[in-house]
Amino acid sequence: MNDQLFRSGVSIYQGMTVNFLYMLFRFMTAARYASVWFFSMAIYYMVLCIMRAYLAFGYRRRESKGAAYELRCYRRTAGMLFILNIPMGGMIVLMVQTNSGFSYPGYLIYLSALYTLYMMTLSVINLVRSRKMDSPILSAAKILNFVSAMMSVLGLQTAMITRFSNNGEGYRKMMNAITGGVVFFIVMVTVAVMVVRSSKSKKEVERNEEIRKQIL
Repeated sequence: MNDQLFRSGVSIYQGMTVNFLYMLFRFMTAARYASVWFFSMAIYYMVLCIMRAYLAFGYRRRESKGAAYELRCYRRTAGMLFILNIPMGGMIVLMVQTNSGFSYPGYLIYLSALYTLYMMTLSVINLVRSRKMDSPILSAAKILNFVSAMMSVLGLQTAMITRFSNNGEGYRKMMNAITGGVVFFIVMVTVAVMVVRSSKSKKEVERNEEIRKQIL
């Protein structure tokens, strides 16, 4: 339990399991209410679940495949994250145009706010810590947690405005457009940073491999 790498590896499987269950829940609610908004959410979490499964598979093979394999997984995750941003952008546009969003009954909205704040804080802390683990796959998993947490913040905002704001639909659409645009932009910047980092790390691995061959 004190092994940070072991705990981070377990968290990949935990995230994948929770993601899969939430995806099924969204598909059921989409079918129940015939909601395009809920269906787009289900598709988003389905792609996210596929990405987590890919990282879980790569994490099991990392020791036998070496550092170059981890970097390939990291770079491919960046590519898949770029693809994930496409339905995410569609969801944001749909949310603004149709004025869609979440609505929580009773005090559930306060519990949702506390949970979202906790997940966002935890994802940022784990994202910073993952840089010290020297494992690209674990770093990619923490990045997915961060992206998922940002989408939760966006969903919570729609619920908070629905419950507490009296400024009308125009204000809601404006705030959703601003926050959605910020989330979309952050994800795109994250993808770019992942690609740059993987390229630099790949050159270092290739250089070290050449030095090792020369020594041998």
